[in-house]
Amino acid sequence: MNFNINLATERLNLTCLTKASALMVHAFYERNASYFDPYELTRPNQFYSVAFQTAVLEWEWQEMQAGHCLRYYLFPENEPTTIIGTVNLSNIRMGKICSASLGYKIDHQYWNQGYATEACKCLLDYAFRDLKFHRIIAEIIPHNAPSTRVVKSLGFVQEGIEREAAEINGKWQDLMLYAKLNPYS
Repeated sequence: MNFNINLATERLNLTCLTKASALMVHAFYERNASYFDPYELTRPNQFYSVAFQTAVLEWEWQEMQAGHCLRYYLFPENEPTTIIGTVNLSNIRMGKICSASLGYKIDHQYWNQGYATEACKCLLDYAFRDLKFHRIIAEIIPHNAPSTRVVKSLGFVQEGIEREAAEINGKWQDLMLYAKLNPYS
């Protein structure tokens, strides 16, 4: 599957990065560690290293080429070298299932400014209109109210609870399952 590696909104450039950008990605994760860790899968000890981020970027690029995932890093229109977030589709399944999982995170300095909603809307439009996905899900830890507001504003519907579905911050935790069907089909 050939993905568009650059998308844009009114305020953001969304770009798939290669391992050459590992220093920028490392800096993004490092300055947000205490803000992301309560909501993210438990990270290995070496996660906050340039070497680890280099390996992740290389792996993500290969997985994107294979059609399994798609991650964009978010850059403000007026700050083309500052990563302020990511938005991604993972667990991509084509054919008669044609679905993916949505993920996103925003630098804590840019919270409550609409960037998550803007980036997710852009990616969802691309996924539904151009890639013809039928269904996209989002799994959110129940106490992450800001993330829940984002998906609800984008038209996702809560489908249920996935009990002890993910190890987050060293503990197995429930996830709320939200889904959106292709509004263009």
